Amino acid sequence: MRILDRLRRPDWLAELQAVITCGLVALAVISVASTVSTLNDDQIMVALPTGLLAAPDGLGPGVTLAAHGTVDVTLSDPTAGQLVASLLTVLPSCLVAATVLGLLLSTVRRARRDQPFRGAIVRRLRALALVVLIGGPLAATAEAIAALSLSSRFTDGGFSSVLDLAPLGPWVLTGFGLLAIAEIVNRGRALRAELDTVV
Repeated sequence: MRILDRLRRPDWLAELQAVITCGLVALAVISVASTVSTLNDDQIMVALPTGLLAAPDGLGPGVTLAAHGTVDVTLSDPTAGQLVASLLTVLPSCLVAATVLGLLLSTVRRARRDQPFRGAIVRRLRALALVVLIGGPLAATAEAIAALSLSSRFTDGGFSSVLDLAPLGPWVLTGFGLLAIAEIVNRGRALRAELDTVV
């Protein structure tokens, strides 16, 4: 009978906690594998604007590179600085994502143990939103600077890369969404406190 009750009424906070835990493990495995692969490989891939490159001979007559876009270029025997720059094009976002998932896991655990409409939950959700709103754009900026540093290898010391602002959108949207959820929980907490005084 208990199994049937559980099937009828799943504990969605428990399900979310399991999904977040799996996400954290997967992110850790991917980050470590990417780092080890980059450090052990004798070449790295660099995305460069096509405007910097002459058309390769193998393209055939009448075929040119697009004026706007990127092409992946292989950099053989990278220096230690170039390896670090290559890692910095990916790892800052992974670090922010891991921090966000860790804070979210802590918040869900707290909500399962106590009542979800508590001041501590509101504070954790607001902290989570600030990490997303500040950390996400900072990570995107660090990754753009690392990409610029890598591009200098191909441009005689000049910096050139494609400025992609698209990653900022999801960070900002998610941050404001979390602030909205925090406000909903805060209003629910205030309503519950008011009802407790009436009863």
